[in-house]
Parts: sequence; structure tokens; C-alpha cells
Amino acid sequence: MATTGASGSDLAIRALLGLLIIGLAVVLFYVTVVPAQRAAAAQRETDLTRERMSDVRTALISYRDSVGAYPSTLDSLVLFARNDSVFAAQSQGDERLRPAAADSLALSPRTGNRFLYEVIRDTSGVEIYWLADPDAEADSIGSRDPNPALRNAASWE
Repeated sequence: MATTGASGSDLAIRALLGLLIIGLAVVLFYVTVVPAQRAAAAQRETDLTRERMSDVRTALISYRDSVGAYPSTLDSLVLFARNDSVFAAQSQGDERLRPAAADSLALSPRTGNRFLYEVIRDTSGVEIYWLADPDAEADSIGSRDPNPALRNAASWE
């Protein structure tokens, strides 16, 4: 007598193979999609940080144009961005530079750590600044070398 139905062991093997396929699909998803999502999130953080650093550069240029020198600290720059009427008028169309956002100028969006900042002066009177992301020092504006050609130059541009 021939049997047309599957035996119990055949059904168990098919169920096991089905679970194995589902398990491998889940692993494949986590191996391919999750790292891509993390990389995209990291790139968004990098873009936000570079945008914030460009905002700081804009404020530093405005400060130097108004005062004649770069501020000694980023706190001085934040006070300037918050209170200077000329800077406020210049940045009127830019939401990121409004006085309410000025308090965050000194902070990296990546982790909330303060940007690294130094003013470099040499004996010939050249003044330049160096601004860097504390979490990725390769992202910087300016230079520690008092070379006027490097003033306001971003490492990613």
C-alpha cells in the first residue's frame, strides 16, 4: 500500500528547514541593513557637526570684523552671537544663528561636548584660530599653524 501523505519525520524536517530559512533571513537583514542604517546615522551626525562648525566660523568672522580680533574663548563668541545687534541682523534669515540657538554654538551635535578652540598669534601679528570637533579632530576649521592662507579653511572643503 502506497502512502500519499508525508510522514511525521518529513514534516519535522520541513518545519526545521522553514525555521532555518527564516532565521537566516533575519541574520541577513541584521548583517546588511543595520550597519547601513548606522552608517547613515553617523553621516547625519557628521553633517550636522560640520554645519554647526560652519556656523561657528560665520560667527567668528563677524566677531573679528566687529571687534578686530578673534574671541579668546567660545563663551565670548556665544555672548557676542546672543547680544550683538549687527550679527543678529546679518543672521536674520538663518534659524541656526538666531540668539536662541547661540547657546549651542560651542557644542558639538555629535555628543554635546564643547568644540576645541584656540587662537594662535605669531610675532608678526598674524592671528588665526583653530576649531575642531572634540569627537573627530580631523574635522577642523583653521589651523594651529599661523598661516593666513589657512584662516577659515575647513578640513572637509
